[in-house]
Amino acid sequence: MPDDTSAAVVNEFEAESWPLEAAADSLHSVIDGFQDGDTRPLVIGDGDQPVLVVLAIADLADFRARIAELLANPVDAGWLRYYLRSHFDMSSERLIELLGVDTDHGLSSLASQVNVEQAAVLLPDHLRRTEAGGNPLMLIGDGMMATAALLAFPAFQVLLAMDNEGKVEDDSCAHDDEEKPTTPLEVLADRLGPVATQLVAQINAGREPGLPRYELHFEDDLVEHLRDLENRAEKAPGGGAYDELNDLLHQFDQMRSGLVEVEDDDDPAEAPYLEAADLKAAFPDLRDNFRRGSDDPYLIGLDGRPLAGLITFDLYEELQKVSVELDGTDEAPVLPLPQPRWEHGPRLLPFDAAVEVCDAVIEDISNGEASMVFVADEDGEPELVLAPLVWLWAYVDHLDLEGAEA
Repeated sequence: MPDDTSAAVVNEFEAESWPLEAAADSLHSVIDGFQDGDTRPLVIGDGDQPVLVVLAIADLADFRARIAELLANPVDAGWLRYYLRSHFDMSSERLIELLGVDTDHGLSSLASQVNVEQAAVLLPDHLRRTEAGGNPLMLIGDGMMATAALLAFPAFQVLLAMDNEGKVEDDSCAHDDEEKPTTPLEVLADRLGPVATQLVAQINAGREPGLPRYELHFEDDLVEHLRDLENRAEKAPGGGAYDELNDLLHQFDQMRSGLVEVEDDDDPAEAPYLEAADLKAAFPDLRDNFRRGSDDPYLIGLDGRPLAGLITFDLYEELQKVSVELDGTDEAPVLPLPQPRWEHGPRLLPFDAAVEVCDAVIEDISNGEASMVFVADEDGEPELVLAPLVWLWAYVDHLDLEGAEA
């Protein structure tokens, strides 16, 4: 769990889970409560542990939308995989199944709908199905629109944990907790309004080439203050609100560039991002960072959209082994090794030659082509790899991280 608060909430629900018969008898009153605005869920146990949850359909819809939004961005999707695996021993694919999220066609019911009386009768079957590893998802309602949903308790745990994220009082807006959701500065500005968007565009135009762009965590209170400044700046251009908003956005730019130290922050929550146009100038420094022991990948992309990952060959080898064991996935093929390790693998390029072709490789990846670069060190051994980000993310979730650390 991400913090003690969410753990306490889950423990409370575990302690208050209802026996199956009592839950079936009370189902009508619980769902009537949903219609009257009472959104407290009904947790159903088997005598030893909670198994099922009945919650308001609006809560399920909101949760589905949040998960779908995360999955729409490769970086956020990767964060979600790490988050679920680290705290719930669950894959993102399993969560998608439990919630009924249709990632190909948007959000749909992906579940049968029954009335309340039918749901009460079906509860024992759904409990047994869940304990056998199945998905109990069912929509409940007496009209055209469902009022409630039945889902597995593990999915409900994720909902509780994500709802409790970032609610601990903390004045920091920087990447000070790897479990807090983070946001690119450009995305924040777009959400605030035209003044902030214009200011960030000016900041980006004056940035030094090669500086990283860490994503930052912005507390809710800070975002509200920024929105207030945005509204006042729109009404009075050039006034005090405009100046304050400008100063804050410049401070955030310093933070995301690593030019301002943040207390109690050793590692950024997200890998730094570089525009492909800046990669050539920054590549020597990036190589030095890896040689000093940095394990964090660099995300490379176009117009703020990550497309490729720059990682060490050691990490790539681990991912490659996983790809062989899985025989590829729907998102990625079996990862190749460079020549001569693979007879028909990509060529291993000297550093200077690799730097020159990176722009073309990123362009190819943006067009959906399978392009990558293996970069050699001074001894002709593979040192770095630039590869499509979706290929790398496809296998990260299957890495034996504990074994690697040991």
